[in-house]
Amino acid sequence: MRRSDPTVRRAHAARVPVFSIALLVSACTIAGVPRPAPPQLGGLDLGGYSGRPLAAASDTGETYSALLESARMSDAVVSPRAIDPALRTISAVPVPTPAAAVGILADVNADTLARYGMLAGFSIGGTDAESEPPVIGASRSVRLTVLRVRDNTAAIDAARQIDAADFAVNRDNVEVPFPEYFATYGHWRPYVPTMAATLAHGPFVVTLFVTAATTDHDALRSLVTAAFDAELPRLDAFTPTPADQVPALPLDPTGLLSRVLPSDPGKWPYPELFVNDGGRIAGWGGKRSATGVVYGPVEAAVALDLAESTPEAMAVGDSGRLLRFSDAVAAHRALSRFTAVNRSEASPPSGVPDADCQQDRVEESQGGQRAVVCEVQYGRYLAFVYGPDQSAAHRRAAAQYAVLVDAG
Repeated sequence: MRRSDPTVRRAHAARVPVFSIALLVSACTIAGVPRPAPPQLGGLDLGGYSGRPLAAASDTGETYSALLESARMSDAVVSPRAIDPALRTISAVPVPTPAAAVGILADVNADTLARYGMLAGFSIGGTDAESEPPVIGASRSVRLTVLRVRDNTAAIDAARQIDAADFAVNRDNVEVPFPEYFATYGHWRPYVPTMAATLAHGPFVVTLFVTAATTDHDALRSLVTAAFDAELPRLDAFTPTPADQVPALPLDPTGLLSRVLPSDPGKWPYPELFVNDGGRIAGWGGKRSATGVVYGPVEAAVALDLAESTPEAMAVGDSGRLLRFSDAVAAHRALSRFTAVNRSEASPPSGVPDADCQQDRVEESQGGQRAVVCEVQYGRYLAFVYGPDQSAAHRRAAAQYAVLVDAG
């Protein structure tokens, strides 16, 4: 494990659990003017929280700018499910520094990325295995990593050197050409069902590592080209922050993060990348997560894991998440579908409409304390909070509901 900058922390499987919901109720209060009736919050136990949104931190984002831009780059990558719907198990994480790329790319490439002025990055993987990491020789998978470097020329040089460094690891590697793409390099070992490919696209380096059940060269190459063909239009549609403006990125440009209930009253969730890379190979295994960041629709949809629901954005605080939908109907639909597939014996919090709670099966399966997670919906927002037991989770759900009501 390592800590490369103030945004990176060691953590044992750092994670932000799952959550609860409340929907807007309206009524006519003033003669002739229909207005929403304000929810009654006076009887709620908020557990020491104020029930108001956090004040936006006055600090600039300069210390955290690489992680903030890397979180933005979640919209620069395509979901593996768009490449192959069978790739249902997803692993995704920002890659803000060359050091953070270690464990995804070969260690030697950290120096290459530093030399070519890496600014930000994002990595996402998908596999048809029920859990990660994929089993080489049994699982089909795609690991897609997009890294932004200084300029177009730097990207071309970096792509070539990244492939060359990986190629040199084993003398049995054989070149795999991709003439249909510009500045693209690839290789594989004929007796191993994996293939790697790297290309330069504008100021971005796009790297792929794919696996299959058999050593079928054409099948592996087809998976690579399917990934490139899905990714490059997505990358073209992404607008990176101009390099000279990255240090000035705000911590919460849309106010979404201020609506997330923090771990402690009044504590702003500054961006952090938690890293535990034990057993990590080609981006799989280990545990990585980021908090204090806002993601766009790609990562938000992956986190919710409901194919029918399409959030616009997701804020990840230091102990909860908040998804924003296009409207209250979409948010309530997501709550209904989520609770329908996550039933358990936990009861919903009283006084919080459109909310539900479950025992956290992930926490329990890891041998930890049985946490309770609650989903709370209000208007177009769907929040996820948790507690070590039902009473604590209910207080946090009530506090999160109050924050959403106050924020409007």
